[in-house]
Amino acid sequence: MMKNTIAVLILAAAGAAAQEGPASAAPDASASTAPAVGGAPTEVVVRGEGGKVEDTKPPLKIDVDAFETIRTDLQPDQDLLLAVSPLSVAWRRTHPDFLMSDRVIQPWRQTFSQRPGIPFLVRAQLEDALGEKLDEKAARGWAWSLTIADEEGRPFHHFEGSGSPPAELLWTGQNAQNEWLAAGRPYSPVYRFTAPDGSTRTRVGAPLLLKGVVHQEDTGLHLTLDSSALFGAARTGTELIQPSGPDVLRSAADLIKRRYPGVPIAVTVYANTKQLGDAQAAIVQTFLLRELMLAARYVTTDAEHAAFSDQRVEIVLLNR
Repeated sequence: MMKNTIAVLILAAAGAAAQEGPASAAPDASASTAPAVGGAPTEVVVRGEGGKVEDTKPPLKIDVDAFETIRTDLQPDQDLLLAVSPLSVAWRRTHPDFLMSDRVIQPWRQTFSQRPGIPFLVRAQLEDALGEKLDEKAARGWAWSLTIADEEGRPFHHFEGSGSPPAELLWTGQNAQNEWLAAGRPYSPVYRFTAPDGSTRTRVGAPLLLKGVVHQEDTGLHLTLDSSALFGAARTGTELIQPSGPDVLRSAADLIKRRYPGVPIAVTVYANTKQLGDAQAAIVQTFLLRELMLAARYVTTDAEHAAFSDQRVEIVLLNR
């Protein structure tokens, strides 16, 4: 045989060769590879190039799509990519009041905070007064006080303490006499700090002017609204001013939708005259009936005369 060629000769069984007899002495080329009738071939020659015969099978490789069963579901809905979806067109024609309604909750409105109080950053006020940051050891030597004063400069509520001033002080809005902040009236936080050597520093924070205040009383949950935000600076309007009037009332309606649906509501307007109060109360009632989709019997109205500084709108969610 030639170099780098391996020949494997497989001989037929001895019994089969004996049966063949002399006729097998000179087989032709075809006879050497063709099987005998009814038996095994007399010989088979297998040649391999390269010096060796490989009997290792290559690894089985089958391409499989792991997402084949859900591939069609992963495709985007082509209708949603259209400028106008056929589905929305059908809904606009059959349910225009649903799709275009402004009665849905609008959480970006900030008339009523979701936090349980009004925060005051006492420690930050001291560091601003000093013009530097204080470590905990240095802050312990300071005494502090916070006074919330009304528009006439009279103290409405007071906090004080010694040691490290609190990073954040939360106030409910109620003073020691169980009085609540009045919506629409300005209040000023006044900070006073006393150093270890007895020197003092005073700072006045940003004024508080709230369009709405929420507080609980024996009669129910009170939503107190600033009349000037609803009916103008003179508080004598008989229409809601834009845009603050609808915004404030819609914030009140959103709060009721989220937490107190179906609760009876009493609206009381404190105005310059009872006639004006009745007219303004009717406006608030109509707005709430539409926003909350209630029957008229669920929202009652009343009006009272009040001095200018006490004029306001009270929406009370009545206890059952």
